[in-house]
Amino acid sequence: MYGIYLKRFWLVMIVGILTLSTVRANVDIVFIPSSAADEYDAKLYQTIWEEYGERIINALETRTCMTFPESSLSATVADATSNSGGPETPMRLRRNYIGKEKESTLVHELGHRHLWQLKRRLDDIDGHMTLYLFLDRVWADVWGEQFAEDRIRGESGWHSRYAEAWAWSRSLRPSERAHLWSQLLVMNDFPSACKDFLGTVQ
Repeated sequence: MYGIYLKRFWLVMIVGILTLSTVRANVDIVFIPSSAADEYDAKLYQTIWEEYGERIINALETRTCMTFPESSLSATVADATSNSGGPETPMRLRRNYIGKEKESTLVHELGHRHLWQLKRRLDDIDGHMTLYLFLDRVWADVWGEQFAEDRIRGESGWHSRYAEAWAWSRSLRPSERAHLWSQLLVMNDFPSACKDFLGTVQ
């Protein structure tokens, strides 16, 4: 009888370990409220990450054919403009975004951090234009095409430089976007073949 219970115990333990290993996001983010007023929104960002973190990182890596460069990072949540931070600086996320804006901005800033690996960039193509070569595909992979379309419109309304960068990216044929990304990979000593870079583009 004891042997049966022991077997059941180990079976439960093994299933639990396997479940944790498949559900846990492969990058850890600590969301730090900048003040007491930011605590609620920091928890919302944490909830987003717990639910979608693994899918976000998988989509970033699949679409770009580059491994995400960090295993852990921190992000402050504040009533301030979002930014990707720096190697020695936490990412910052705006507190007062609604749900979809929190989700899309989190991926936007992670995308910038992901691009740090590209030390060489294409002439006349700035950081947002580079990011927008693939960002909509990552959004679509995680939350669907309608989400991506909505967030392109949303970001385009925030600032003219976002609108111009999105307009530029959307003016390119999928093959042109893929060609530019292949050039970036080659310039930075990554393999040029990236079959999942765009996948299906509407």
